[in-house]
Amino acid sequence: MAQIKVYGLADKLNPVKTELSNIIHTSVIEVLQLTPEKRFHRFFPLDKSDFYYPSDRSSNYLIIEISMFEGRSVETKKQLICLLIKNINKN
Repeated sequence: MAQIKVYGLADKLNPVKTELSNIIHTSVIEVLQLTPEKRFHRFFPLDKSDFYYPSDRSSNYLIIEISMFEGRSVETKKQLICLLIKNINKN
């Protein structure tokens, strides 16, 4: 099981929640071999006054937090991160 939390500015995150959830879920199914019904995503659209991010990033900056049970290898975690980055950038 993996629980996903996504944080970002409300005006940037809200329009892409469904698409982003699908990208995340597809990646998790592929790498972690979870079944399709195991979608545990939470989105936290934030006001600009509640979301600080580095000045060298755009307002599209997101934080994706993934919580999993122990036991996944470092290689598997790296594979998931790489696939997420690839799939998010592709869209």
